[in-house]
Amino acid sequence: MSGVEDTLREIRERAEKALEKKAPLGPDVDLTRFYECSPQERLGSLEEIAAQLREAALYAGVEFEAPGAGTYLQVDRSAVYERVIKPFEGKLEIMTVRRALELYPELVTQYWWKLVPVDADKYAAFTELCFTEGYFIRVFAHQKVEIPLQACLLVSERSRVQSVHNLVILEEGAEANIVTGCASVRGVDEGVHIGVSEFYLDRNARLTFTMVHNWGERFHVRPRTAVHMEEGSFYSSTYVLLKPIASLQTFPQALLNGRDANAQFQSIIFAKGDSVIDIGSTVVLREQGCRGNSISRVCAIENAAVYTRGRLIAYHNDTQAHLECKGILFSPQAKIISIPELEVHGAPQARLSHEAAVGPLEEETINYLRARGLSKEEALSLLTRGFLNVDIPGIPLALKRYIEEIVAMTSRDVL
Repeated sequence: MSGVEDTLREIRERAEKALEKKAPLGPDVDLTRFYECSPQERLGSLEEIAAQLREAALYAGVEFEAPGAGTYLQVDRSAVYERVIKPFEGKLEIMTVRRALELYPELVTQYWWKLVPVDADKYAAFTELCFTEGYFIRVFAHQKVEIPLQACLLVSERSRVQSVHNLVILEEGAEANIVTGCASVRGVDEGVHIGVSEFYLDRNARLTFTMVHNWGERFHVRPRTAVHMEEGSFYSSTYVLLKPIASLQTFPQALLNGRDANAQFQSIIFAKGDSVIDIGSTVVLREQGCRGNSISRVCAIENAAVYTRGRLIAYHNDTQAHLECKGILFSPQAKIISIPELEVHGAPQARLSHEAAVGPLEEETINYLRARGLSKEEALSLLTRGFLNVDIPGIPLALKRYIEEIVAMTSRDVL
């Protein structure tokens, strides 16, 4: 036990030294302006969830009327509900990360803060020093969880900081689909959300991960994510942001440390208002046969500023990866800046590529659709919806309709 205690003590000391360390990317946020989230009471069943929480969760991709194989719900600083449905008991476990560390102390020395450095910046450090829970999900070896797992992180109080640390482990041959929704309830327009997430995919494990954010307009959001991948593993990540926020900065990385590992990142961003969004991903290809893709689709309107970054790093000849950023500008004040980086270290036959395109919707295409009987608004809506490609597996029908409503509203804004 002394090894665990020593590790925790070292982690805390590193965090204390980094509490004032600014992140290299994104606007700096004064965390002292915000209060820590309050504790909330536990729920006995999903039926007890308040209507305003249900609404916030639904528009972040989590539907409690159709529960997943496992469900985790956190409100402010407290996990208020977590459960695995009967058909999947013994195949996986889902609980608070604090409870997991108590049950399995070895997690501390094997996984805790091993992928995301606790002293990376002030946001990571704050999450360790002002820990407000987070989820632990483990899928056992060779178990295939066909029904999506649901994790929902909600903020119900104004001007609060929610700082969570999530840990996900897929053992050898395991397969799962996780849908995570993060949101503030209606009327809560200001706050900070920091989410540290560490994923470990063992040999031949497969994980499809979708994260939908739906925050108030004055929220600052700072996800900190890293993925460790062993031989033959597959990781697919889709991030969706469709509402205006104060700022978002995230730069997740996938470390492909085993042969034939494959990582896919997709970002769907609809930037409005005065949002400042800095988003990207890093794919590190270390072994033979590793593959990766990083694709972003961005729409920017009004005064929004979006920075899309992509970094591919190859260390083996038999590796291949591609970056792709496409953006549509709907107003002269908005901006989209694409920043690709390709690095090859001692692997002259590695194949890395990138493609970027930013501009307006083509007037010729709009006119073609209008000639086929569509109004200009309908044409813009159809083209924008097709561009964003929001057919995401595992999200509820109500959210898909909500996305279509947002796209339709945009087409009216730009007329």
